[in-house]
Amino acid sequence: MKRPFVRFLSVLALLCVLVPAVPARAEYRALTVGDKGQDVVALKKRLYELGYFKTKSFGDTFTKDTAGKIRCFVSKYGEDGDIATPEVQERLYAEDARPESYVPMTGPASVGPTVQPELPTLSADGTLADKSAAPFLYKNAEAGLWLYISGTLSVEIKRFEDRVSNLMWLETRVRLSGGNRIRTIFSDEQMTAKRFDKPLNIVKKHPGVVLAFSDDFFGWRKDAKDIQGIIIREGRVYSDVTRTTRKFPPLDVIAALPDGSLRTFAPDAHTAQEYLDMGVENTWAFGPILVQNGEAFRDTDVEDGNTRQPRQGMGMLAPNDYLFLTVMGRRKDSEGCTIQWLQNRFLGYGVQEAINLDGGNSTMLVFDGEMLNKVKTVSESSLRSMVSMIAFTD
Repeated sequence: MKRPFVRFLSVLALLCVLVPAVPARAEYRALTVGDKGQDVVALKKRLYELGYFKTKSFGDTFTKDTAGKIRCFVSKYGEDGDIATPEVQERLYAEDARPESYVPMTGPASVGPTVQPELPTLSADGTLADKSAAPFLYKNAEAGLWLYISGTLSVEIKRFEDRVSNLMWLETRVRLSGGNRIRTIFSDEQMTAKRFDKPLNIVKKHPGVVLAFSDDFFGWRKDAKDIQGIIIREGRVYSDVTRTTRKFPPLDVIAALPDGSLRTFAPDAHTAQEYLDMGVENTWAFGPILVQNGEAFRDTDVEDGNTRQPRQGMGMLAPNDYLFLTVMGRRKDSEGCTIQWLQNRFLGYGVQEAINLDGGNSTMLVFDGEMLNKVKTVSESSLRSMVSMIAFTD
């Protein structure tokens, strides 16, 4: 009976020799390029656990590459430096250490528009006080500010950059009045959801569209004969079949209600007919839900949720007062964001309801006939085609 126990102790002792232990706080020493030792191995192992190293094959030398990983780690806290000081190591080994995928909501290098044009007289809802006046249009791509204000529609788009996190995004606030409402536009007049077209072409087919966003990309799921979720567009039911698992996308629903409010629901909370009975004309099914009833939605742990990607989010501050977040990614000037970052950004503005829409290469924002999140070197023909878009008209 003693032999297995003795063998266990022998294996345990061997592991203690082979596996570098995390140094105690009092034993931390400042590590820089050229330093060697088991504490360097432990440091690299921790960086691997947090996603900064992609492979486990690392030696006991603090290299320039290691210094680069430390610089990336401390940047998550809005700092700069490539030396693993005792303070940096204490933060690195903490349970709440920030992983490589973490993107700060804001950072010391976050910058937004610094210009503000003189505006006409506005109503309390942000639209023109003089409802008969011509719309006010302002476009300043260099400063990152775009405005459109009429008697029933107010659009304000701001571009933000965080150079520490290599992140760029657009924040669009939309306010409606006078019976104006959120709409869906299709690639064909018959609204068949069968014909795919480029986003700019879709907008051109609908005179009066000032602003348009990519949506849940349900047309692709329809074409692939995949589960689409509860889909209603302009009062027409396209799908009444959904799923209850949290497979990505979970097909959570955000619905536009007659009073101008947006509400989020679980995928199977209502049938399409029940939504129609509520007066809903448009639903979008993707997810996960980010904010519900003003609180962070907890079940956001989905596939690719912790990776930095181009993303699109749709939220409501109040009825007829919406906020869209369009995050650029997979490009040199912006790596994209995580689902958590998107959620935190919405919460920071006091959004009451918000959902993650289809992102990746489907992420589109078109204002006044121009796609604002497109890289200049990317041709229009290479953009992803779709069957429908979220739109605001005047």
